[in-house]
Amino acid sequence: MPALTIFRTFTTRPFAGDDLQLICFVLGTYRLIQLFCLIPLAVITLVNRFKGNDLLYNGYGRWCPQYELLSDNEFISLSYEDRQKVTRPSSQYLFTMLAAIFMVVDVAWMFAVWSAASVGTPTQPKGRDKILRPLIIFKMFVINFFPVALVVYGIIKTYNSRANNYGCGNVPLLYDPDATPAFVLFSILLVTYALELLVFPTIATNKIVKFTRGHIASERYSTQKRGERLEMCLGGLMKCFSVLLNNPNLGGKELKNKGELKDFASNLMGFANNDTKLDIVLSDMYIGAKMLARVQAERRLLAIQRLQQTSNQKKTEREDKDNIVEAPTGDAIEGATKKDYRSTLKKDGKRRSVLTLQTSEQGKEYVVVEKDVLCSDNKNDVDVLKEVAHYSIYAEYVYWHFRLVAIEHFALGKEETRFLPSSDTTWDLIREKFSLTSIGLDESLLVYASFHSGLASTPYAVIVDEVKETVVIAIRGTISMEDWVIDLQYVPSPLDKVGDICGFDGKGRLCHKGVLTRAKWLYNDLKKYRILKQLYAEDSPYKEHNLVVVGHSLGGGCAQVLSLLLRPSFPGLKCYAYEPPGCIFDDEFCSKSKEWITSIVRGDDVVPRLTQPNLESLRDEFFDVTAQIKVPKIKAFYDVKTPCPDSHLVSRNANMLCKKAQIDRDTSFSEKLRVFRNERADKNRESTKLYIAGKIIHLVDTTGDETKYVPYWASRYEFNQVVLSNKMLSDHSVPPLVQILKNLKLDETHEVLVQEHVIVNDEEDEEEVRVFICFSNPHGKISFIVLVFCFAAWITNIWSNQGCKFVSRATTITFPNGTLSPGYGLSAGMWAYNLRECIDPNSCDFDNPNDLQESEFCQPYPLGLIEIDANTKAGRAFASLANFIGFIGLGLVLFSTSMKLRKQSCVALCVVLFISCLVGGLQFLFLRGVMCGRIELVDGDMADATCTLSENGYAAVAAVVLWFVALVGSGVMLYTY
Repeated sequence: MPALTIFRTFTTRPFAGDDLQLICFVLGTYRLIQLFCLIPLAVITLVNRFKGNDLLYNGYGRWCPQYELLSDNEFISLSYEDRQKVTRPSSQYLFTMLAAIFMVVDVAWMFAVWSAASVGTPTQPKGRDKILRPLIIFKMFVINFFPVALVVYGIIKTYNSRANNYGCGNVPLLYDPDATPAFVLFSILLVTYALELLVFPTIATNKIVKFTRGHIASERYSTQKRGERLEMCLGGLMKCFSVLLNNPNLGGKELKNKGELKDFASNLMGFANNDTKLDIVLSDMYIGAKMLARVQAERRLLAIQRLQQTSNQKKTEREDKDNIVEAPTGDAIEGATKKDYRSTLKKDGKRRSVLTLQTSEQGKEYVVVEKDVLCSDNKNDVDVLKEVAHYSIYAEYVYWHFRLVAIEHFALGKEETRFLPSSDTTWDLIREKFSLTSIGLDESLLVYASFHSGLASTPYAVIVDEVKETVVIAIRGTISMEDWVIDLQYVPSPLDKVGDICGFDGKGRLCHKGVLTRAKWLYNDLKKYRILKQLYAEDSPYKEHNLVVVGHSLGGGCAQVLSLLLRPSFPGLKCYAYEPPGCIFDDEFCSKSKEWITSIVRGDDVVPRLTQPNLESLRDEFFDVTAQIKVPKIKAFYDVKTPCPDSHLVSRNANMLCKKAQIDRDTSFSEKLRVFRNERADKNRESTKLYIAGKIIHLVDTTGDETKYVPYWASRYEFNQVVLSNKMLSDHSVPPLVQILKNLKLDETHEVLVQEHVIVNDEEDEEEVRVFICFSNPHGKISFIVLVFCFAAWITNIWSNQGCKFVSRATTITFPNGTLSPGYGLSAGMWAYNLRECIDPNSCDFDNPNDLQESEFCQPYPLGLIEIDANTKAGRAFASLANFIGFIGLGLVLFSTSMKLRKQSCVALCVVLFISCLVGGLQFLFLRGVMCGRIELVDGDMADATCTLSENGYAAVAAVVLWFVALVGSGVMLYTY
């Protein structure tokens, strides 16, 4: 942050100036795809050029029947007339060279942008924009000229070639030039360049839209209108999501976008700084959230140490009273993790207690508090836990099981949404026909169920539990899109009118708006079908049964509010809410609801902590942590991606974050944040905070592996911080919760097991964080020096074995009668020889070498005259292998200039460069081949050739030397590792 302004209205948004590494990465990947096409195209172009396959004779190419220039059975020279007829087209060569130049220039630009974008911190640019702005302008108006020129040139060339049948006239072609690999690669490159140019119409369209917006009535962009559009977008996204998934269970049919998400859209606009723009981009959100999670983990870890000290002090006091709890063994302490912080229990009459961590009222620090633990010595605790465990199965089965039973065993149609026995069905018949034995509930009867899911309606079931002699109302939690809409309607709603109707004092009391809507529908549905009235009628065998309301997640919140509505009619009612939302009642009503509501929260479950104040607190802490980042964003990105063990948490955070007192308050971000917080503070003064209702049992994982839990009585104020952990979502699942409650053992002693040593500033034992920063030279200057030698060696080696002047060949002809004569001298390469031409066209003797000179053209060897031997093949193979292996070594060295290689990678680099040096030397086996030995000519004469290195041969020697120097440099890198 913030977005980089290029011109007055042209910015890089949604990317900040320090996000351009992502643009470089995406563009680099695109260039890599082009490189995979460009390299073989360049190789084909050069090979054809060196071999002479690109020569035209009288304007005809090799694909034309009219092409008849060079013999395949003898070495030849060009006469003056032939020299005038031979031409070399430069179109493909020019295109390849221009593409290569574009590739080099653009890659260099990406390296420059990458390095410039790594300057400063997320909130302090430190001159970053002054460097990036001219680079982007250069990209827009200079570098982008290349793809434009390449596309235009390629289209014109292709059109002109096809227009005259590729220069062959009206005769059929020997083969189609469009079917060659070179043309396929050329076409792919042309398409990629054309796609790249689409950025210009995109920018133009964006500017037109912005210009149009500026001339439309300003009312369209008022806060109210923006809120309405945001509401429409959110509803549309949810509707599209449900359509794409095409799952009837996900609902979505009742979403009409007519105010259902109005309150949430308004809160979201306020939460996301609609009035004051803070220039927060997606990368800031990701890095800030990850750093915030680590800050929370560090805060908890340090609090654990305080907890350990307090626990040890308590333990000493108990030992003085001869009431000792055995301490954990040393091995156990060494194997403990931060998750094992929670409890040292002590017996105190009929109540045991636990020392636990609780967030402060501001939610920004931990305090050690002593909490009452549910124990077997306390009859009330045992009874409550038995009830909670028993009824949890109903909260789970109401999701799917009851509907499946009704369809498979109770003759409910698949399209029907309501199960209700006929009015003439007796209670005995209900007990006989509608037992839930098939799902393991042997003494339970399903007497009513509604499976319709809408905005107001929600699936629920009424069950008679003959074991506990209770009537259970089980309400389903969040599944459908309508459920999500209700979840998002978390603004406080008054209970005055509802209280007057149902018979309780709701004056001045507030409740979760969406949950209240569902609870009222449940209340009316029970009343409409007279379910409770029949169950508690005078002739009913269940009239003495107590009423219990249960639910999980959103269903737990609905159960809490429904229990409030029903309690005036059923004073003995009980409610068990499993992992309910954290914003149900206001503070005073939560205290009163302890008489009949018990809520269960597991571990770090995020749902009981999701309240508007908690989210705003999380957002404010996120801003603080983002402002504390003291390193470039790219470095912070790689650091948060690297796993951070507890033992290095403090030191890693210290390396990334400055202290709050050291935050620079004079930056643009700090000033905007100050204004934003003042605006939000004024709005938040009018809001009322809602909490989890009733008594709260918090299940705490004491081993970190979800095998042992300790339940303690928690305060609703403990859940005033959203805990960013890897279990914040999994802890909300209901099936594991049911098993945990069933297997909970109250008599187990849980000890505090904490790592005693936390490394504060010890980097030696910490696994090194390796960050990719272009040309940062983590190995020192040696890596850059090695890169220069590798690049020079690779280019030199390619040039050496692709030319036709590797050796200069002098020949002596031996006739059958023993007479010797100077032969046809020429320059030869790995794949072709150099054509010679007359010096003086008026007096030229082709048999006299002194009358000939080297031309600019290469020609493949006459296969009818020469049979390529093993040494020549080996020289060619080793030359090609040196190019390939050298390219791998070049890539490794290039990588080492941006990220530190591991020791094994340095060893691999040395091996690769050694092999490149070795095979580069072995290509000189060509000197022992047929071109430098004896050749039997077609008329029986013998040609003895003597070869000396020519310009390409000397280049091959230079390449081997360069590879060797690079090898020595890589050895230095390995030695100094």
